[in-house]
Amino acid sequence: MRQVGKTWLPQENREAAQAYEARLKRSYLYGAFTDTIQKLAAKPFARPVTVSGGLQEQLGAIGANADLEGRDLTHLARSVFSDALKYGLSHVLVDFPSNGGGLTLAEERATGQRPYFVQISPLDLFAWKVGRGADGSNRVTEIRFKERRTEYGEGFLEDEAQYIRVINEEGYELWRESQNGGEWAKIEEGPHSFGRVPLVTYYSQRTEFMEATPPLEDLAWLNIAHWQSLSDQRNILRFARVGILFMSGVTEEELEAGVTIGPSQMISSTNPDARLSYVEHTGRAIQAGEADLAALEKRMEVLGLSPLVERTGGTTATGRAMDEARTSTNIQAWIRALEDTLAQAYGIASEWIGASLPDDFAIDIFNDFGIGVKASEDTKNLITMGQSGLISHETLLQEIKRRGILSDEVDVEAEAEQAKTEADTALLSPPPAEEVEAGE
Repeated sequence: MRQVGKTWLPQENREAAQAYEARLKRSYLYGAFTDTIQKLAAKPFARPVTVSGGLQEQLGAIGANADLEGRDLTHLARSVFSDALKYGLSHVLVDFPSNGGGLTLAEERATGQRPYFVQISPLDLFAWKVGRGADGSNRVTEIRFKERRTEYGEGFLEDEAQYIRVINEEGYELWRESQNGGEWAKIEEGPHSFGRVPLVTYYSQRTEFMEATPPLEDLAWLNIAHWQSLSDQRNILRFARVGILFMSGVTEEELEAGVTIGPSQMISSTNPDARLSYVEHTGRAIQAGEADLAALEKRMEVLGLSPLVERTGGTTATGRAMDEARTSTNIQAWIRALEDTLAQAYGIASEWIGASLPDDFAIDIFNDFGIGVKASEDTKNLITMGQSGLISHETLLQEIKRRGILSDEVDVEAEAEQAKTEADTALLSPPPAEEVEAGE
């Protein structure tokens, strides 16, 4: 946020550049968006992803090392899920180690070669071509995505080299950027045996084919509003904490002689009507800023919980009773879509090695953690009661924990004590003094 500067923290009219830079450096981000992404992404993967069905040996190895870099299927799936929470989609490329085309299937198995999954961030996959399949559906016929590799020179020299990989239905190309930047050279190319682009795209909020919108975008905008408001709040505190010295009735000679402020110092004037006093901030703007920040934080908290809130589906055409309608949460729908994405990736991997998935093949990701509509309303009411002082902070935490919103590992008494300590610390700052008129 500091790097983009004026994009999200505008410079005020007539604000000096030096003053703006100082204000920008004092600003800090309340990471509600990042925190929400991390918490939502952690819930489905509190338990390992399970793959059932009698898989062929090459496919069975994917679960323990999905990307050939040590990440198991659970960690890779969590990373894909997290990307889709941020950007609305993510990609899984099914790849196969290059053997130069000289090995048979039996030799590949003997050497342990197998398909593996590569996560591609939507920020890296920057171009693609679309064609029509035999059934008329959209099909990706070419993709281009960025790769970054650390390359080592003499001694301890390291350099992060930029690459672009192109994959189409027949083969691939690898391009490298020159050290000076701006120029690209093809350094590798070759065929692949799959016959299609082995890419599966996972959507959390699809808009078009290969396009999506971030499901938590509203939360991100609120977080930016909080960034701006908190910057204003800290800036006004800087001025409110220092009183402004007001002098009147002092001669020019006395002013030119200088005024020393501090202990064991006395200020005098030959004018009997001279006045010296401090003008201080009333604190009303500070209180308004605090209220704005609190309101923004509450809205962000509600938006962060919304993917976990159960939503009731409509009745069926046969007129089932309303209480028989299925309920689900947004996050549960996203998990089901991720299960389907991983199943498609396994399907591509099996097809590549000439095998087929067993009839009982299934992928299961934990999803039994939604907050029911009633529990959500209860939580809002509990928060209101806590803010109004009708219940203690410890009782509030106990009730929220009982509804499954807080983890079982949370120590309610310790959290309540910590919150009290933080509140007491905040009270150590003296209240803003009322403005003192000159001469009083």
